[in-house]
Amino acid sequence: MPDLNFNYDHPNYTVFRQHAVNCTNTTAGTQADLQFRSNVKAVVTKVGVVLGSVSSATLLITLLHNGSIAAILTLSNSANEVAREFTLSVNRTLDTILDRFDISTAKDKGKFMVIYDYRISPGASYDLNAAIS
Repeated sequence: MPDLNFNYDHPNYTVFRQHAVNCTNTTAGTQADLQFRSNVKAVVTKVGVVLGSVSSATLLITLLHNGSIAAILTLSNSANEVAREFTLSVNRTLDTILDRFDISTAKDKGKFMVIYDYRISPGASYDLNAAIS
């Protein structure tokens, strides 16, 4: 009989999840609406970007992991590149609620959707008291 175990510490707990966020930015720089954090230890495996509209032909998007550049993506509106993925050199782990991914844009005025693919790390747990102390 199969064992249905959804505990984070189960060795076969490899459910992949997605978190999608939308943003209409009005200024260049880090977009607070596109930030990703996790309450429990998680590994981000893929980050995709979908353009709704932009004010220029080429858009430079930077993915930041805890404030450091993790990847850079150039989208060309004239080449009809409306969906692309960042190339992550390694899986990026978010150990605590303080760890984060941010998206920074080089141009203003655009609509974006960012999709974060992630999985909870085996053995991860969440303690609210530890998170706020």
